Amino acid sequence: MAAKCKCVNIFALVVIVFVLSLSTQTKGSNTGFVLVKPTTAQSVAPLFDSKSYLKRYCYLEHARRNLEIGASEEQILEFAIKTYQANFGISVTGKLDNATLALMTMARCGNPDIIKHRRT
Repeated sequence: MAAKCKCVNIFALVVIVFVLSLSTQTKGSNTGFVLVKPTTAQSVAPLFDSKSYLKRYCYLEHARRNLEIGASEEQILEFAIKTYQANFGISVTGKLDNATLALMTMARCGNPDIIKHRRT
């Protein structure tokens, strides 16, 4: 009876592992990590802080220096985005469109793009 009970427990464990493997996907490499498919709540990406990004790479400072005194924060941000888009050769809209956000979220060096009014 004990052997039969052990077989049932092992079978149940195998079934659970199999079911879990169907509801997960593995990463492309052989890391051994298993990634769970995200639910709707998990699939929402965290907000990207574009203003901090533009500040870090000196686009906001460049915009403030090149716009008239008294320009609104909205005008400064739009000018900074346009400068970023022109610098990377994408459509210059002044808006955070998909192409702009895709570039901003890519890995890159930490050096500023604009140094003393010059693009690098």
